[in-house]
Amino acid sequence: MIKETLKIFSQNVRKNKTLMNVILENNKNTIDVILVQEPPKSLICRVPSHTNSLGEPIYGTPNYPDWTLFIRQDPILRPDIIDHCNINILAFHSGQHINFVINVYSDNNQNALQFLN
Repeated sequence: MIKETLKIFSQNVRKNKTLMNVILENNKNTIDVILVQEPPKSLICRVPSHTNSLGEPIYGTPNYPDWTLFIRQDPILRPDIIDHCNINILAFHSGQHINFVINVYSDNNQNALQFLN
């Protein structure tokens, strides 16, 4: 289904797993795109290692069944437009148009904002 409009929600969850789950559950039928800053990470598994007898830990963000990468459409990341670790540009096809969404994380040093200036 092609949508003419996108509903976008952006939130810094400060690595809070409960808040992340609440946002995903409460918005699964109303929001098309959720931009998450500071998502929680938890141990997924350990993989064999020659240097660690317990194995190397692999961490990841929560997996939620109603969301694919926490979005409802497949975006196209566009580092060719802006290539910065705190700035993500996503392109979404909506009808005959391409919509761009910029997610900017402003750290304590405001690196992304200075980069955009």
